[in-house]
Amino acid sequence: MKIYITGSVSSGKSTLARRAAKKLGIEATELDLVVYEPDPDDPEDDRKRPIEERDAIFRGVLARESWVMEDAGRKCFFEAPEKADQIILLQPPAAVRDFRILRRWIRQRAGKEACGYRPNFRMLKKMFRWRRDYDSGRDDIRERLSPFGEKVRVLTSDREVEQWLKSLN
Repeated sequence: MKIYITGSVSSGKSTLARRAAKKLGIEATELDLVVYEPDPDDPEDDRKRPIEERDAIFRGVLARESWVMEDAGRKCFFEAPEKADQIILLQPPAAVRDFRILRRWIRQRAGKEACGYRPNFRMLKKMFRWRRDYDSGRDDIRERLSPFGEKVRVLTSDREVEQWLKSLN
């Protein structure tokens, strides 16, 4: 089984990918970790991998017999939804995502949750902007998923997420 999970910032992509992968007995891949690597010059930050390295890692994941990947819908990884058996689009309400953004940022600032970037006010503003870009369609992820209509399943609540997880073999 090949599953691609996408959605807005703080929609629950990473959590769902880990849960689905555990249920299926396979590895979950966060594509953020394919794009970014720890910055050896600054242990509290990350840096972009060279494109060739990023693409080689991604191709390696795509070549697996089964996978669960999650991403915010970057164009460089659009081969994932093409090859996926299922595409999960997470769309919890904006207020839920706003709460999660703020909670995550506070936990990261307090050192209670790991992150590969500096959890400063600039990053907090970016996360809220990314959420608005998703909701307005400016990031065009929903439009780019439209050709895969039959494979796309939109989940808008925790109840729907739990039902989908139960449906996995």
